[in-house]
Amino acid sequence: MASSLSVSSNGAVRILTLSRPERLNALDTALRQEIADRLAAFQSDDGVRAVVLTGAGERAFCAGQDLDESAALRPDEGPSWMESWRRYFDALSRFTKPIIAAVNGVAAGAGFETALLSDVRLMATTARFIMAEVDAGLPAIIGGHLLKIHLGISRATEIVLTGRAIPAEEARRIGLARDVLPPDRLLDRAVAFARELGDKPPVALRLDIERFRAVTGRGFAAATAASVAYQSEAVATGEPQKVMAAFLARRAQRRAG
Repeated sequence: MASSLSVSSNGAVRILTLSRPERLNALDTALRQEIADRLAAFQSDDGVRAVVLTGAGERAFCAGQDLDESAALRPDEGPSWMESWRRYFDALSRFTKPIIAAVNGVAAGAGFETALLSDVRLMATTARFIMAEVDAGLPAIIGGHLLKIHLGISRATEIVLTGRAIPAEEARRIGLARDVLPPDRLLDRAVAFARELGDKPPVALRLDIERFRAVTGRGFAAATAASVAYQSEAVATGEPQKVMAAFLARRAQRRAG
């Protein structure tokens, strides 16, 4: 099976490219596991000083969970599926070298959360963040937790409840993005910035990141547990299934037409 993750190097920087452009780089179980495995290997490799995360193609950084995968889950597969998400988020939140997100297109749901778990975000002018779980009939518990840390409770509440898109320039203005660049300059700038951070004294850099990870991770386990409980309650109503079925039907019609 071909890998859904492309890995390249620029000096001591490793570039991880989510390579499922036909699925808007959505995170299926295999891709989540491969990202987690790569980060674990980079953690113990002194030749790796920083990581850049980006997506293949021009449309998406990451569209979040793979809807075809989640729609096909049997009830008894729910716990193992949630465990794979926990491992994925743990891999990001425990990595103690700089992670730079080069957000080249839409970052939605878990894609948005992936960017929020990175240390610094650079965005293409055409990129946007979306936390639209509410429109799918699901609560955005983990996304809301991360947004609260980055932005405070008032703005996080507004973003979660509306499910609206956050364009790149707004993301920069409110502090979610460091830079906004033309798409053809984004990756080069992200790699250059990753190299700049990677050249810092490594122990001090690691200790700073560990502390920031601790702050970001505070309450993360509780948010994960709450996410399981609240999403289970939502699923029990049948509302998310109806929304997803309607979405998949519309997508099938578009493809057929």
